Order: sequence, then C-alpha cells, then structure tokens
Amino acid sequence: MTSWIIAGFTNRGRVRPHNEDAVAIGDRILTGDMDAPLVVTSPGDCCLLMIADGMGGHAHGAMASRAVLDYLVAAVDRLSNSASCAEAIEETNRHLYELMREHEEALGMGSTLVGAVLTAGQLLTFNIGDSRGYLLSAGQLVQLSQDDVPEGESSHISPRKSHAITQALGGSPFPIMVEPHIFVDAPLAPGETLLLCSDGLSDMVSSHAISEALETAKDPLHAVKHLAAKAFSAGARDNVSLLVARCSVASEL
Repeated sequence: MTSWIIAGFTNRGRVRPHNEDAVAIGDRILTGDMDAPLVVTSPGDCCLLMIADGMGGHAHGAMASRAVLDYLVAAVDRLSNSASCAEAIEETNRHLYELMREHEEALGMGSTLVGAVLTAGQLLTFNIGDSRGYLLSAGQLVQLSQDDVPEGESSHISPRKSHAITQALGGSPFPIMVEPHIFVDAPLAPGETLLLCSDGLSDMVSSHAISEALETAKDPLHAVKHLAAKAFSAGARDNVSLLVARCSVASEL
C-alpha cells in the first residue's frame, strides 16, 4: 500500500514577535514556535496537508489561520474532489466572517491557504493567497499553486517587493467572495517531492535553492531542516512554515 513520509515545521522567524501561521498534517495542527520538525508516516488512503498564513496582528492572525485549518480538517472527506473542495473553502471563508461578527475586535482578520490531498489515485492541490505548493519531479521544480498577488509581483527568482495579495480568506471588514485555485494531477510518485510553504520561505529562499535542497536531501526531515536553515540564514523576516512529503520507500523506513 502507498504511504507517505511527511515532515512539517513552523516558527515565528527572526523578526516577528509571534507566529501567525498554522500547519496541518492530517488532523494534527501545528502552531507556535517549533524547535525541530515533526515527522509523520501517513497511510495511503488519504493524506491532508495544509498551511495557513494568518493576517491581522498576532492574536487575530493566529485565530484566523487556526480557524481555517480547523474548519477544513473537519471537512476532509470533501477535499479530494475538486468541486466539493472549492465549496468547502468558500464555506471556510464565510466561517471567518461569522467569527468576525462574534469577535468585533478581530474585524478584518484573514489568512492565506495552501493545501494538498494525497491519495493513491491523484494529487489534488488548492490555494488562496501567496502561500505556495511545489513539486520536484525529475530534477525540475514546478510551482503547483497560483499566486494571488498584484500583476508583476509574482517572482520565482527574486523576493517580492511587497506582501500585497489580491485574494485571501477573510481579510476584509466586509464579506468578499473567494475563488479557490484547485488543481488535480497524477499521484505523487516515488522519487518526487511535494513542498508546501508560507511566503516566509519562498520570499527568503530562491526557487533554485529550494530545488537544490529538495533534490539533495535524503528524506523529508533533512529537506525541511535544510530549507528552514536557509530561510533563517537569509534573515527569516516573516514566520516560516513548510511541509515536505515523499512516497515512502524501503530506505526511508
């Protein structure tokens, strides 16, 4: 049976006082400041991976990212189908606005989202905002997600000039509809690597360096350690969150 080895990590970085990101591996949600990556082996029926990058100040940004992941973890059965996945993400957006009505001090809080559902038959990825998903296959790094950023701001080579985004879950004092980006590809194969990350990684580390780190790492744990170290060496000006997944093979067990 197919299974995956996943390593996940989230940390506030070197500049921000708090971590507004949240990371999900299955039904386990990681927040706060991790001092080392978590490694999990997931069975092959279905593996849900997500990263949410909160906005709105520490308490409210952290509240938004956690609320997004809590809602979608509970909807996991709907996420492996592109139509029902889009509906679940749209419902999550409405859920954030309901929370804002209940907590007026959190008005305008929001979150980006990037996620993947791995099954034996397909790889489904989804995103809103500027958190990214990548696939390393045959030595080539391909961005699976679509950046919701102003025209000309998306760059695979150099850091972006701003952190402006054109779409988020929540993020406004009044309800705004979202259009999730959802892609269905062939299942993750042996020798391929999936990376999900917040912009705290992709803004600090070039796509070439990301590709090199994924290609040379012997397993997801070493890939996460290497990439996190690169983000910190570059200044880690934002919260840093990432997930790396590979099909399990005998040498990794």
